[in-house]
Amino acid sequence: MFVSLTHAMVDLMKDNHLKFEHLEAEYHKGQSVLKDVHFCIPSGSYCGIIGSNGSGKSTFLKIIAGLLIPSKGCFFHPFKTLAYLPQNAMFNKSFPISVGDVLKMARYVNANDTYGIEDLKKALLSVKISQDLERPIQDLSGGQFQRLLFARLLLQNPDLLLLDEPFNGIDEETIYDLANVLKDLHQKGKTILIAIHDWHFVNTFIPTIIEAKNGALTLYDNPNLVNKGS
Repeated sequence: MFVSLTHAMVDLMKDNHLKFEHLEAEYHKGQSVLKDVHFCIPSGSYCGIIGSNGSGKSTFLKIIAGLLIPSKGCFFHPFKTLAYLPQNAMFNKSFPISVGDVLKMARYVNANDTYGIEDLKKALLSVKISQDLERPIQDLSGGQFQRLLFARLLLQNPDLLLLDEPFNGIDEETIYDLANVLKDLHQKGKTILIAIHDWHFVNTFIPTIIEAKNGALTLYDNPNLVNKGS
């Protein structure tokens, strides 16, 4: 999201990367959440954003998603489509809609797309969940509901995925299955940024780290990644 097109922004748009130039964010005047974020993330990267609560992880994702405007600096991403999955607490599972209704919401992101019943069931099959489209979401466990949200992401087919603590409170089997969904998307060339606390997950799956500390973000290759060639 740009406030105005400056020379610096034009420079950022010269190649196919997600770029940040001296970006800052604050919720209250003089209280910075992010300070001087200045780096480049190549397209096709899989990045884990790690750091303590309040370190700016969610703020960073919201800025990229266009939900917050930076107080200083600018950024550019070359992607035609993106999907943002907030933390579980943002969802009201008591809302009276069905599994199929949730999946069809992907259409509002890609307005030109239409999804038939078989498309919806295929998305559910990909995340290993019952293909009952009429099932109320109130009947889903926490892990099943997160699988449903991942199925909706698959229908959106975004170039850039922004995930904010998607595995909090989720069972190990679901984490493993959804981790493999993300691995497959990364292998297909999708760019993934995921805020996460689980170092075991990071060191098993994620090749690039963005460390958030005291408002600063530092980008580096994960030196502890298992199976770096996979």
